[in-house]
Amino acid sequence: MSDIPRLRTGDYFGGLDLGKKQDSSALAIVRKEDDVLALVGLRVWPLETNYTSIAGFLSPLFERIKHIHQLLIDETGVGVPFVEEAKKNFSQVEGITLTLPVKQEILGYLKMAMQEKRLSYPHEDELENELNIEQFELTKAGQVQFSHPSGTHDDRLWAVALAVYATRTKPRPQFKPISKSF
Repeated sequence: MSDIPRLRTGDYFGGLDLGKKQDSSALAIVRKEDDVLALVGLRVWPLETNYTSIAGFLSPLFERIKHIHQLLIDETGVGVPFVEEAKKNFSQVEGITLTLPVKQEILGYLKMAMQEKRLSYPHEDELENELNIEQFELTKAGQVQFSHPSGTHDDRLWAVALAVYATRTKPRPQFKPISKSF
């Protein structure tokens, strides 16, 4: 599953974790049917891949997959200009800053989907390694901090976690009843 295949119609969601020098950039595509999720595409770019190449991949991606409802992109650090440019071309793009509480929420949602057996994914050694080696530690401030052992990566993990998180049902806005008196 090293690339994004041609996919049939359906509801798709994506996650893009940007990297450059120490980490690779990774893109995951998840199909959602009812409440069941399936990882249907995963692309990892080599280290040092410039962001222009990654941005250039998005146009053909959106052409091949007509029903991408949301593509969540990690805009932490260098991701802000990338997300701003992508939003100009694709209304489905949304940036997300990976603060400690946000990371906890995203990985908590991924864990829940996996525990409930709502997420299926093909066997891929690198992805399974990343899913299994992610570590967490409670900070003095009471927040959970995530990391991976030296010499390992978590790019696939975060791309998949972002794609799965994009599938969540967003709360509908609550409207106040219209007052009868003016």
